[in-house]
Amino acid sequence: MMIKNAKIAWFFLLVLMIASSCNIQKRNYKAPIKEEGADYLLSQMKANQNHFETFSAKALASVTSNGKTNDIKLNIRIRKDSAIWVSISAGIGIEAARVLLTKDSVLFLNRLNKTFFVGNYHFINTMINAQVDFDIVQAILTGNDFTWYDYQELKATVVQDQYQLESAHRRKMKKYIRANDAVSQVIYQSLWLNPKSFKIEKLKIKEIKNDNKKIVAEYAHFKEIDSQVLPTQYKLSIFANDIIEIDATLIKVNLEKELSFPFNIPSKYTEIK
Repeated sequence: MMIKNAKIAWFFLLVLMIASSCNIQKRNYKAPIKEEGADYLLSQMKANQNHFETFSAKALASVTSNGKTNDIKLNIRIRKDSAIWVSISAGIGIEAARVLLTKDSVLFLNRLNKTFFVGNYHFINTMINAQVDFDIVQAILTGNDFTWYDYQELKATVVQDQYQLESAHRRKMKKYIRANDAVSQVIYQSLWLNPKSFKIEKLKIKEIKNDNKKIVAEYAHFKEIDSQVLPTQYKLSIFANDIIEIDATLIKVNLEKELSFPFNIPSKYTEIK
């Protein structure tokens, strides 16, 4: 009788082991992503981008450059296609700097050394040693694609568990080129898309003439906020003469709220030429 009961026990144990094994395989198994054409992926990406007139967020960030890491707080405000305002605080929360970007101007206020700058994007491009404009900065901060650039030589592939869209020569559309733009700027762009949401999870841009200069942005922890699905964790890497890495976590995001973009230059501040 004991032998019979032992055989029954071993039988049920074997069944449980097989069932558990099947469940484990089922959990770990991922169906292959269906290959899609570039036009389809582009249309899906555009359809699932975030749409807003105003965007505001507070973020905790760490900036690493030249082997040194500094923790900062960011207050970000955006009026779509019009203005980007960023207040940067360090330490106990005292504002260290303020930036206001428009389509063709850059205003920078350094409260630590009481200096200011008013000019164009050459100032930012010199600081980071890479070419950006308002559209690129806005896209990186919001997790969207560039608005004012065309698509040329668009290619679609599947990379592991993401779709990848590559455009070998993206140029700013002529109707959006402004007087002080780098008209000759041509960039290579690669986008990695989530196969279900078609949200951008990673982007890379680099200058065609210089492979050593590139910007990589990665997005994670997507959350639904005011009917929009937005990333709340960013990792931005700028590769130029030096490597600058910014890790940021958004702790408060609001859409479609009335925003102000204050930028007053104290009379005692010295202008940066």
